[in-house]
Amino acid sequence: LPAGKHRLLLRGRGAARLFIDNKLVATTPFQTGDGSGHGSIRKPESYLNLGPDFRFAPPGNRETTVEFTSPGGEHLVVLETMVGSFMGKSKRRPELGETVVVISPQGEQSWKLLAPVRNVPYTDAGWEAYVREREANLAQLNATAREAKRKEHEAYWAKRRDAANEWLAKADAVKVPELPAGYPANNAIDHFLAVKIADAKTQAANAKGGTVNFHEKILPILEAKCLSCHAGEKAKGGLQLDDRKAAFAGGDSDGKGIVPKEPAKSSILARVKSHDAGSQMPPKGDRLTKEQVSLIETWIAEGAHWPDLKVDHLDVTGLANDYAFLRRVYLDTVGVVPNLEEIQSFTKDTAPDKRAKLIDKLLADPRWADHWMGYWQDVLAENPNILNPTLNNTGPFRWWIYESLLDNKPMDLFVTELVRQQGSVRFGGPAGFGIASQNDAPMAAKGTIISTAFLGVEMKCARCHDAPNHKSTQKELFQLAAMLGGKPIKLPATSSVPLDKLHEGLGGRKPLIQVTLKPGTEITADWPLESFTPKAVGQQLAERAEDSRDRLAASITAPQNERFAQVMANRLWHRLMGRGIVATVDDWERSTPTHPELLKWLGREFVRSGYDMKVLAKLILNSHAYQRAVDPMLKETPVLYTARANRRLAAEQVVDSLFAATGKPMKVEECSLDIDGARDSGNSLTLGNPRRSWMLTSTSNERDRPSLALPRIQAVGDVLSAFGWRGARQDPVTLREASPNVLQPAILQNGIMATWLTRLSDDHGFTDVALKAESPEALVEAMFLRVLTRKPTDAEHTAYASYLKDGFAERKAAHADAPPKKRSPEPYVSWSNHLDPQATVVRQQQEDAARAGDPPTTRLTEAWRVKLEDVLWAVLNSPEFVFTP
Repeated sequence: LPAGKHRLLLRGRGAARLFIDNKLVATTPFQTGDGSGHGSIRKPESYLNLGPDFRFAPPGNRETTVEFTSPGGEHLVVLETMVGSFMGKSKRRPELGETVVVISPQGEQSWKLLAPVRNVPYTDAGWEAYVREREANLAQLNATAREAKRKEHEAYWAKRRDAANEWLAKADAVKVPELPAGYPANNAIDHFLAVKIADAKTQAANAKGGTVNFHEKILPILEAKCLSCHAGEKAKGGLQLDDRKAAFAGGDSDGKGIVPKEPAKSSILARVKSHDAGSQMPPKGDRLTKEQVSLIETWIAEGAHWPDLKVDHLDVTGLANDYAFLRRVYLDTVGVVPNLEEIQSFTKDTAPDKRAKLIDKLLADPRWADHWMGYWQDVLAENPNILNPTLNNTGPFRWWIYESLLDNKPMDLFVTELVRQQGSVRFGGPAGFGIASQNDAPMAAKGTIISTAFLGVEMKCARCHDAPNHKSTQKELFQLAAMLGGKPIKLPATSSVPLDKLHEGLGGRKPLIQVTLKPGTEITADWPLESFTPKAVGQQLAERAEDSRDRLAASITAPQNERFAQVMANRLWHRLMGRGIVATVDDWERSTPTHPELLKWLGREFVRSGYDMKVLAKLILNSHAYQRAVDPMLKETPVLYTARANRRLAAEQVVDSLFAATGKPMKVEECSLDIDGARDSGNSLTLGNPRRSWMLTSTSNERDRPSLALPRIQAVGDVLSAFGWRGARQDPVTLREASPNVLQPAILQNGIMATWLTRLSDDHGFTDVALKAESPEALVEAMFLRVLTRKPTDAEHTAYASYLKDGFAERKAAHADAPPKKRSPEPYVSWSNHLDPQATVVRQQQEDAARAGDPPTTRLTEAWRVKLEDVLWAVLNSPEFVFTP
């Protein structure tokens, strides 16, 4: 330090002490911990104001100032702070707040962080820049630490990889078929698809000779009259009519079900014609009409043509143009549209492999993790409450999901860590997954999530009785629950349907559901799905075989369990291609694979890669099928993947791309109702300061108290909700409701967030674009590229450039500097003071400010700025914005 009398400021959320040369020079007190809500809104005059650019104390920080005289030279400075609990007397959240020591040297007005070599101004801007730099440093530190921890288990996972390779070597290989003549192919995926397209063309040609179309005329009859009894592995009499091969073979006693061109030898036709009460089908209810029987008879007589798939698109389109491909691949990998520099770099590249290089670049982009977060939050039902986090929700294990995606964690390791449920409950670890309060059998609830997420087995109905439309029994679900809980579990009476009540309610008739477990039955931890993986395999592969959770994880992720690998491949395929090879992604009993050999091959490649999702993604993204052009007449992806259909964006893609395209920062409140940290971790959580949509959550509070509203988060959440996002996730969901609704265009055109995005404020990206534009034409082109990832049409170019031409040359304001804003600390509301009568007034003022948006820039003349905002509003609200081309 230089010689002189200097001012020092000590701030801390917890108790803090500052020592210089082993002498205590300043302290701040412990937090009061008053969680009653009866604190007062802090008045502006109570804040320290120590200079023209001095940073006011953030919520929850205590502070003190002292003077320190230095003779000049070096000093030993020690800062101590108490974070979290103290001697077990509280459960205070371990948050530092803004714990700092800053100095204003003698003769100076400004303040800076006390540091030996760096000069960090302690102003709002200086602190924010410092935080960004430190967060990047800490992120790298954490990544290194996570890698080190994984290496502690390296030997075990090396054995798992060896076991997978041994299994692959012994398993029957899935041969990549020869490519039929005339079909394009970038890799093996296209071979499998082309063979299916060629087969479908042949089947369609054969079927044209008949007058009865199976999918249009026969299948609806089967679905209405037959499939309730004769579908799937539970088909009555062994007669399965939802599969061609099985239907032709017939049931257990009647011989062949369908004999092409010989109706008289087809037992199914005999059954529907019969009037014998013991043999007629259907045995009860309305019989088939004469017209329906005649259709079936004619269909059989004409050859019983049963195409594998209902196909209405057989022509393969060419590749999408560079702009469409670029927008598609950015949205599908990093969840946002590309910026202007990224567009120009790609379109100017003339290398033949530029698409492959771009795919590699995007797969390495950390925004991949941001994009996939919302998906896995839905699938795993991550549902944290920021208020009363122990009440009927999960812990926020989102940070573990996010770091897993950042690290590209192998999916078998991902599943293992999730099933083990270790680590932090309240601060982001997988232990949060195990939280399910107000639940008589929480591990049964988690069992249904695990089974649908990783095995495509729907067990929800098995919670209270054997599933009527699925194979799962209640015992199987509770065996999973016992494995997840690590101990035997007794069936609660509240998780059962009383049989006496059931029979009484049905008037003595046989119930449609079966209850095979009595309340109080003890179910042991045992792997119930041996059709996927033999029990012994899980025992052999588990890292700790004595732990049922480890055995469960090993049984799910074993290479022998091809269902797991195929479910993961199908999830990725659905997300990138617009439809699943198995259409019902999380319930494989409701549909069968359209391309079984391709799905099997993808599953094997997944195992071969070490369960690396990005390896599979690379294969799919590089395929000709993925890169095909859109057929504008298609409403959904064709079952043969011959072309692309425009796909509606997920809610997070819509919101994140709006902010990315406009360059407007997502400035919302901290995702917390206790921003000063007055409550303990059992009463309130903070989910941090959101920068992407996945970081938000429900803003509901106990009684919808206005003083606890978060108006800026709510404004963004309203847009997300309009596009299918859920602020609370009580149940797992794979396929969100994606139908268009009238609220979507209304909220994009007129909502609060729309004001932020179209008002050209000083921090808006298009303010700088407008100031630097060389012409109205260049400005319009830049806008279309940034927002829609394409150049404007001639008509669009002419219309918008003409509108902006008047006043363009004079658009820069003569006095562009904004008047200095009067400095005053903004009042804040937290749980600690939300019952103060002034709290609702303050919150209302914040809501009004959110509605108004940031003030417009003074660097552009008002009249011309408003015209540019009109154009931006129109382009942002183009219907194509909410689609992936």
